[in-house]
Amino acid sequence: MTKVQYSFAQLDESEIFEPYLSSELKKNSDLWKPTEFELPLNDPGLAAAFLTLTQPNAVFYVPRFSGRSFESKSANYLAALSQALETKEALLVSWLQPEESIPPFISCEHLLIRLPEVFYCSSTKNLITDWIDKILSRKRITVSGNKPLRLIGRHLLVQMTVAAALKCLANPGFDGVYKLASNGETSLFELVSFIHSTLARLLPNHKLAKLSFAEEEPVPLSEEFDTSFMENFNVILPGWRTGVEETIVAFLVHRKLF
Repeated sequence: MTKVQYSFAQLDESEIFEPYLSSELKKNSDLWKPTEFELPLNDPGLAAAFLTLTQPNAVFYVPRFSGRSFESKSANYLAALSQALETKEALLVSWLQPEESIPPFISCEHLLIRLPEVFYCSSTKNLITDWIDKILSRKRITVSGNKPLRLIGRHLLVQMTVAAALKCLANPGFDGVYKLASNGETSLFELVSFIHSTLARLLPNHKLAKLSFAEEEPVPLSEEFDTSFMENFNVILPGWRTGVEETIVAFLVHRKLF
C-alpha cells in the first residue's frame, strides 16, 4: 500500500510545540515552514495570499496563548487562514485554551484542539516542573488551593494532533472541535502527592520537602471525561500519571540528578 504524502504548512508565533511538531509533520508531508522574514506573522492577509499560491493540504497554526491582544491577533489570523483555505479543500489545524471561545468565523474544514488546564514538558516552566523544583529545594510546603485538573504532555499532544489531522484528511467528516487530555482527571493535591512519591522513589537519598495539605472541601470532578477524541480517531490515551512520571525523569536527567 502506497503511503500518502501531503503538503503541510506550519505557521506559528511560538515554539512551544517544538521540536516535536516539525518532526511529526515531516514524517507524513512536504513541510513548508516560512521564517519571519519570508512571512511576517503580523500580516494575516499576506499569509492568506501565500496559502492561495502554495495550496497545502493542511495548515498548522500555533497561537501564542498569552494576553488578550494576542487572542485578538490569533482570531484575525485564523479568520484569514480559513478564508484562504475554504475553497481549497484544505484542513486548518489549531489549538484553543481551556476556556477560549470557539471562533465563529471558521468556514473551512478544521481541526481545533482544546488544551486541558495543564500543558507541560520537562524543558519549560509549568505546573509540573514548578512543583518538582519546590519539592527538591524546600524543607516544608503547605499545599492549598485544591482544584480539579486535566493534563497532557507536549509530545503526546503533538503526536495525537498530527494523527487526528491525517485521519481528517483521509476521511472527510471527522473534522471539528475536540478536547484532548491524558486519560482521567486528577486534582492539585493528588498531582503534588504523586510528584513527591515519584521523586522519593527515584531519588531515595535526596532530602525532599515535607508536604502538608490545607483542610479543604473535597474537589468534585469538573465534568465527565470526554472520550469523543479517542472514539472518533480510534486511539487510547495513556493515564495522566504516565506522562507526569516521564517528565519527572527527563527533568532529573536534564539537571543531572538521575
